[in-house]
Amino acid sequence: MKENEIRPKDLLLKYLNLVESDSKKLDKAKFLEIPCPACKSESYTKHIYKNEYNYVLCNECGSLFCNPRPSEEILEEFYRAAESSQFWLDVFFPTVAESRREKLFRPKAERIFKYFKEKKFHPAKICDVGSGYGIFLEEMLHFFTGSEVFGVEPSLEMVEISRNKGINTLNATAENSTEWSNQFDLVISSEVIEHVFSASKFINSIFNLVKPGGYCLLTGLGYEGFDILTLQEKSNSVFPPHHLNFMSVCGFEIAFKNAGFSETEILTPGELDVDIVLNSGYETEFIRVLRNRGADAISEFQSFLKKYQLSSHIWVFAKK
Repeated sequence: MKENEIRPKDLLLKYLNLVESDSKKLDKAKFLEIPCPACKSESYTKHIYKNEYNYVLCNECGSLFCNPRPSEEILEEFYRAAESSQFWLDVFFPTVAESRREKLFRPKAERIFKYFKEKKFHPAKICDVGSGYGIFLEEMLHFFTGSEVFGVEPSLEMVEISRNKGINTLNATAENSTEWSNQFDLVISSEVIEHVFSASKFINSIFNLVKPGGYCLLTGLGYEGFDILTLQEKSNSVFPPHHLNFMSVCGFEIAFKNAGFSETEILTPGELDVDIVLNSGYETEFIRVLRNRGADAISEFQSFLKKYQLSSHIWVFAKK
């Protein structure tokens, strides 16, 4: 898989330009200082400055996070009304939806199925938090035959599309989905954690949706991945105020333990770190040498990153 297959360069550039423009319209006088979203430490160091936003690095767990940041209310209004958000909903995602179904959602559903098959665990009720148009849940049903699927989604437009597909979808955020507490054998959230004001509150909300003895899978961006560590402020993944939280592996472990999960397993099965760096326009001696070593070296290096928790695409499996 190549980055351009799921994020076409022209669309991505237009989206990022809109994000930058939108980000400068927010009232920074109303931003809030927070402790580390992973370990709650108040010891951190300024690390990245991008588009007039500060990102700090936690001195305890090594997580990167935007600080100060927009409040929950500001973020809610931003996602409702910002031009970049509307562009994502109306143009970007519809353009790549079927490509992402094939390249991302179907392989992801299959991998999740194999993971739980090894554990002899077949979830009767599956919930996707941030379920969007329901495409991922459609793919999950191909593998988890006999399971019921549910969605939690704050966008009413997406909820209506999902419901038209026959998916029982709650129009809410994870934090406001208490009516579904303790109902699901498996709760999944994909690429939401980096967007939320309070990562710990979000993880606690996931915990509350899971039945005792059930599992969750949270996927998102981790700071210790090769592309983000290499590119830093040049990374397209670091774009405020959309992406606020980039936890370290240690940070994820702490946050899930504090939420009450009894077991946690962290994988980094990312496919794109090296491709992103090679296509970024940023060149160090190491990148130049790696590029010149050819396709086999590049592929094996990405496999190395996946094996040793060094990809920025992170999966956290946790048991309640």
